[in-house]
Amino acid sequence: MCWFGVRAQQQPAPAPYTDDPETVNTLNRIAKQTARLSPLLEQVHAQDWVAKGASETYAAQLESIRAQVQAVGTEMSGIAQHPDSMQDCLKALFRVQTLHVSMQSLMGGLRRYQNAALADLIESIATEDQGDLQKLQNHILELANRREQEYLIADHEAQRCRAEISREPAKNTKRTTSH
Repeated sequence: MCWFGVRAQQQPAPAPYTDDPETVNTLNRIAKQTARLSPLLEQVHAQDWVAKGASETYAAQLESIRAQVQAVGTEMSGIAQHPDSMQDCLKALFRVQTLHVSMQSLMGGLRRYQNAALADLIESIATEDQGDLQKLQNHILELANRREQEYLIADHEAQRCRAEISREPAKNTKRTTSH
C-alpha cells in the first residue's frame, strides 16, 4: 500500500537534458574546438628537439596529447547523444582538463626548442573553449543537484512509508495451545 502512495505522490520526473539543445551545442563546440588543435600539433616535431638537448619525454607527451585530442572529440560527440549521464560528462571534463595541463609542459618545450609563435597559437586556441567548459561544469552541477533532489524525495518517501507501516496494528494471529 505504501508503494502505491509513493507512486501517487511522486512528482513527474524532470525532462532529460537530452532535450536541451544548448547543452548539446556546448558539447559539440568543445569537440570542434579541440579538433582544431590536431593540425597545429602536427607541426610540432618533438623528436627533433632531442638533438637540441630536449628530454625524450616531450615526444611521448606529444603523442599522448594527440591521442587525448582525438578522445575528447569522440567523447564529446558521444555525450551529446546522452548528456544526462553525469559519469560520462565528468570523465570528459576531466579528460579536457588533463589535456590542458599536459599541453602546458609541451608548450614550454615548443617555445624553447622549436617555435614560440606556434606555442602561442596552440595555447590561444586551446583556451578558447573555457566558456564552454564552464557551461559543462555548470551542467554537471545541475545533474548532481537533480540526482540529490531525487534521492531526497525517495528518502523522504521511504521514511514516510516506514513510519506508516510501524503505525499499523499488528495482525491478530491465532495461537493454538495444547492442553
